[in-house]
Amino acid sequence: MRLKANIDIGNFGKAAGKCSGDVFLQTSDGNILNIKSLLTQYALMSIMGSNHVLKNAQVVCVQEDDYQKLADFLEEEE
Repeated sequence: MRLKANIDIGNFGKAAGKCSGDVFLQTSDGNILNIKSLLTQYALMSIMGSNHVLKNAQVVCVQEDDYQKLADFLEEEE
């Protein structure tokens, strides 16, 4: 699933922290970042203006039910 535009990365990180499994952001370049990592959250804040980076990135939850916990930050799948 993809991130919605203009989300609050801090709140997204807090929501990811409540997930029971790992949550990753996979970029179109093949980078895989652990969203639960504070360092990753800081990096995401710095690239929020780079829509091309986040536009094609996918949020991947290890536990299927964690997608529901992040629903406010994710686009609906078509």
